[in-house]
Amino acid sequence: MTITDFFARLEKKYQVLFIFIIFTMNNGFAWLMFEPVADWLKTNVHGMTSRSLQLLSSWQPLVFLCTFIPIMKLVTRYDGLRLAVRIGTAAEIAGAAFKLVGAFAHKSTFGLVMLNIGQIFSGVGSPVATGAVSALSATWFEPEERTRATAASVLFNSVGNSLCYIFIPTLTKKLSFSAVTVYELLMAAIGLSLAWVIMPQEPESAEMCTETKEQTTLQHSAASESKNDGDVVVHSKEHISLVTQLRSLWSIPSCVCLLVVYAWLSGGFSAWISLFADTYSKFYSEEFIGIMSFFGMIAYVAGGIASSYVVDLYFSRQMKYVIFFCITMNMLCNLIFIACTPNDKSYSLWNLGQSFIVFSTALCGFWNGAAAPLFYELVAEISFPVEEGVSGICISVMENVGALVFYQVVSRFFTGQSMSVAYSFGMTVAVALTAAVKQRYNRSYHAYLLQNAEENC
Repeated sequence: MTITDFFARLEKKYQVLFIFIIFTMNNGFAWLMFEPVADWLKTNVHGMTSRSLQLLSSWQPLVFLCTFIPIMKLVTRYDGLRLAVRIGTAAEIAGAAFKLVGAFAHKSTFGLVMLNIGQIFSGVGSPVATGAVSALSATWFEPEERTRATAASVLFNSVGNSLCYIFIPTLTKKLSFSAVTVYELLMAAIGLSLAWVIMPQEPESAEMCTETKEQTTLQHSAASESKNDGDVVVHSKEHISLVTQLRSLWSIPSCVCLLVVYAWLSGGFSAWISLFADTYSKFYSEEFIGIMSFFGMIAYVAGGIASSYVVDLYFSRQMKYVIFFCITMNMLCNLIFIACTPNDKSYSLWNLGQSFIVFSTALCGFWNGAAAPLFYELVAEISFPVEEGVSGICISVMENVGALVFYQVVSRFFTGQSMSVAYSFGMTVAVALTAAVKQRYNRSYHAYLLQNAEENC
């Protein structure tokens, strides 16, 4: 059975989701591929220092902030998601190629330059990989499926992050860092091929019923015909200008609170875990730190999948309270983590062994991930009629701002255990901001009105 035959058996919405998952997973892998082998790179790559490593990890959020506006415009137009994924996969394969050259030329300054250029190209795809998830779920999936579709799209970027901590140290030790870049290039080639050859076109929009019954009949027949194919027909929208939508989104206090919280919750969390190698290298081996980080990110994914399933079934109108509960638990788990890990003087409040440290890291990841995908859906609900492509990318912008602030500000002023304390304090502020959010389900109410209007036509 060929790849084409395999995808032909899937509904189109699952084809899109599968291709997007491959793309976003490789994008997540590219972001954090240097930190797990920081010591090896400092020893073997000419000119590599701790600041060089922080710059390599910072390129993705920096490039994101430079490219998200054109990507946002692209995603909000018809079939823009498919074109955006194609552009993202093309940029990713270019970045992987530059990094492959840099890995082979690691004994010279040229090699370090190539690694940085490669990271810049990889960053071009990040607004799509992390910001287009709400647009994907709203376009291709039914309302009762959207939280799970959003969760899968968001969380597989973190699967790519988690692969770094187990896969990269092993591959680098047995072969070389060049083998890591070869793997990235192969995955980028697969993503590029699927995006350009297999990924289906966005379904045509179903028009709302109009004044004449003839038009209504045609629209209902088109809708039922599309549903028989397993595709979701999205309602057409009058595209409001991007500036107007952004102004509307940022004028809603509840949305602003959620965006600020997400910046620290997700962006800060990814940066915090990626800096474990520098934070705890005095106390633990590189292998153990990799295990800590891996279980933290895997638990992040597990938490998001679990919460999205539960919310879709039981709490689709209570997302704020689920988010509040999850980040409160995350804050408490951060305190447990701080208590059982050593401070700069090698003292830990609870000396419960390395297994418990891994467990506490996983707890932090689980509750963090459980909250993450719900932000995309709740912001889309509150900010409606702002389009999902706009609200989703704004959330992703804040995630990258959070990561950038953690890399370039927090890590400079706080080192060692104090960095974890700073992150935990930020989570306390996040809990307070979440309590101030007023949830409104405007998008769901609009869909309900449309459904009633169609039934009355």
